[in-house]
Amino acid sequence: MNIHPLLARRTEGLRPSPIRKLNPLMRMPGMISLGGGYPNAETFALTSVDVVFKSGRTLQIRDESMDLACQYGPTDAHADLKPQLIQWHAAKDGVELKGEQIQVLNGAQEGLHTMAYLFLDEGDSVALSEPAYPGAMAAFSAFAQRFIPIPLDAQGMITTELERLLSKRKAAGESLPKFIYDVPNGNNPAGVSLSLERRSHLLQLASKYDLLILEDDPYQLVQLEDRDPLPTLQSLDPEERVVRLDSFSKIFAPGLRLGYASGPAEIIRYFQLYKQGSNLHTSAMDQALLAGFLANHSHEEFRALIRENCKIYRRNRDAVLAAANRRLPADIRYNVPSVGMFLWFEMPERFDADRMMEMDGLDLGIILVPGSAFSTTGGLKNHMRASFSMISPEQAEEGMMRFARMIERERERTAI
Repeated sequence: MNIHPLLARRTEGLRPSPIRKLNPLMRMPGMISLGGGYPNAETFALTSVDVVFKSGRTLQIRDESMDLACQYGPTDAHADLKPQLIQWHAAKDGVELKGEQIQVLNGAQEGLHTMAYLFLDEGDSVALSEPAYPGAMAAFSAFAQRFIPIPLDAQGMITTELERLLSKRKAAGESLPKFIYDVPNGNNPAGVSLSLERRSHLLQLASKYDLLILEDDPYQLVQLEDRDPLPTLQSLDPEERVVRLDSFSKIFAPGLRLGYASGPAEIIRYFQLYKQGSNLHTSAMDQALLAGFLANHSHEEFRALIRENCKIYRRNRDAVLAAANRRLPADIRYNVPSVGMFLWFEMPERFDADRMMEMDGLDLGIILVPGSAFSTTGGLKNHMRASFSMISPEQAEEGMMRFARMIERERERTAI
């Protein structure tokens, strides 16, 4: 597809860095570089790094590898990491990426901000399922404050409703959204996943209305029922309309801030141009650690480690669900997620979750996130999100008892 009509006006000013493009030449054997203002490696405060992975295997970063991990690096990806990511992506999703189709990011969150910068002008809109991830809304709102919220159910975004709204807007001569945003696996906060039928329908709508899809998939491998994830939107896309964001935060280490964008080469080129001017590149040391891990663990070994970690989340989920079943009133409804880290509680319509947290959260010693945080309009006030990722089974019972007390206080306040 032709992306240029969709690009934001500000992208007209993006230019490749004349110094950054010299980076590969500076590392050629025999080259004498008087170009880049790179600090001398002899001045680096770090000389070596030794890492012990959870598997018991070790990584030693020394000498030239250490110099590269401490030095400025290429914008797109660390030289050792890019081929590892291409192999990982192919094994995970069945999608063969070319080098120019991948950009390493400071976590998937950077990808949300970059997509907004590249495509959203003031007055533009984004279609997204609601409830929605607050980090995405914040990234998009920095450039455009208009959303087209699409309701979801147990099968994810209700794509027939998206179709109705797109048709209505087109018939009325109104502008269409610049792109459609979705978290297809383990929606944060609702915990639901987009069904295979709706994935296909979403791609059909993108084709019909000439739209891009931003597929944000940090929970893809956080499978709580030991099942393989559904095919990605990107893998089902014959027209290259999907920009995909992958993250290592939920499966490796969130503090390292590692993710990557993949998709049409022309869009990824713009990702790279923006990154050159914003933060040059993702931490070379963090990339070296991930590259070393992937080099020392096969795809099957990494997936096995992830499955073992998911047993922890499944244990926690089951403990919270059991406690909720015992402690919460019958009129409190909640989901049973098979992917991700969240429970989504629906309370009586008159309840106000923001008021509950403000008046009772500190007093009772319980934290949940009010539903309004996940609404484009400040709605969903009778909803709460609970994360079970960090809670112990022992805390689950006490946590649901405290939540039940919070509910009873709100019931007394709202009694007619």
